[in-house]
Amino acid sequence: MAFPAETIARLYRERADAENIYDELKNQWGWNGFTTRKLAPCRLMANMVALVYNWWHLYVRLYDAEHHREAITSRPALLGGVARMTRHSGQCTIKVSLQHDKKELLVEAIKLVSKTLCRFYLIAEQWSIEQRWTLLLTHIFRHWLGGKWLGALPEAAQALLSG
Repeated sequence: MAFPAETIARLYRERADAENIYDELKNQWGWNGFTTRKLAPCRLMANMVALVYNWWHLYVRLYDAEHHREAITSRPALLGGVARMTRHSGQCTIKVSLQHDKKELLVEAIKLVSKTLCRFYLIAEQWSIEQRWTLLLTHIFRHWLGGKWLGALPEAAQALLSG
């Protein structure tokens, strides 16, 4: 069976993308760093690493849905700041001081994530947990979903999200 060269190149890139995730989990997230003869602690740590990896992946996708950001560059950039929370007149304010070279870019990314989460909180305040997750995950994976929703949303959502 013969395949066009374009198809083979595309399939090779897709396979490499899938392998990169495992390489990143092993080398940047510590999947290969915890071993013991007891299976239960190894499974627990592997599951915790995978869970944190997934949460980080979703957080980074909130400000850049089209690109995969490896932890080796995104973690130091987005976690390299010092935050201070102040409370005044019933409001909570968090101020973050970043020490990174690309401070301006990171500030814009963090502002975008914060505004998105605040907007979703206002829209979905009365919704169930499942409906909130549907909204958030649909927003994060909008690049791949092509305008489709992952699940059912309340009727009021269409009017709120159309603008």
